[in-house]
Amino acid sequence: MNTICALCGTPLTETDMSAGKNKLADGGYLCAGCFTKAININRDLINTLDQFYFAEITGMFLKSKIEGSQNPGGSQYTGSSHYKYDAPTRLDQIKDQIVALNARLSVLANEEVNALDTVLDQNENLLAIAECIYLQNKREGIVFATPRRVVFIDKKILGGVVRNEFPLHEIVSIEHTENLLYSILKINIKGASAEFKLHNKSDGRAFSDVQSRSMAYTENKFRQDSASLQAFTQTIPNLVHSADKGDSGAILEQLEKLGKLRERGILTDEEFAEQKKKLLDKL
Repeated sequence: MNTICALCGTPLTETDMSAGKNKLADGGYLCAGCFTKAININRDLINTLDQFYFAEITGMFLKSKIEGSQNPGGSQYTGSSHYKYDAPTRLDQIKDQIVALNARLSVLANEEVNALDTVLDQNENLLAIAECIYLQNKREGIVFATPRRVVFIDKKILGGVVRNEFPLHEIVSIEHTENLLYSILKINIKGASAEFKLHNKSDGRAFSDVQSRSMAYTENKFRQDSASLQAFTQTIPNLVHSADKGDSGAILEQLEKLGKLRERGILTDEEFAEQKKKLLDKL
């Protein structure tokens, strides 16, 4: 199996592997391009890269992106070489969340991490993540939690993703037991359970309060949505009054907006019919 760059996934050459200076503390390597970008951020990495983990290096890249966005007119680096970042992708956002969780995933989990943008919904955020072995089927992969589910995924060698999903509303409890070198994460669901052996035991601690954090996240989002909905609902009468009598174009536009409000459940059928009649009376 070809060794790939821990950051960009590019297959490494023998020259990359033999250089020695581009090896990370968790066993991964950087290709020549990513190594150059890393030392442009921090010159000390030329001789100390092997003391840093993958998550720490991606954290440096993230910090540099943030500083670059705050100072778009200035240089991101002090060296003679400059690297311009593209706009962050959904996968970039997910990796930033992993860095924020201080999860220490090895290079062996890169394939699963790179598949997360196809597994997570657009606005679904990570609450916890860990590299593990799913003890029921002995598959290696990652387990992660979001405000609505706990999921295990394993990227198959020949393509595709093995996925086991546990909706949060079906989970009775989450147990985390630490041993000397690893920990066991146990997901108890109605009538069954799933157990995971976590390679880095400290990563499992974030799973212990996933249920309470999920409830807080959901309640906060509900309050935000309710406030937005209330403010939006208050504008409904203006949809009718803003259309001048006889202006068929404006009236049809407001009718379309009313229809969308009904589709989203903001207006009942009766309220929609009432506002629609007021608009049609203006024709």
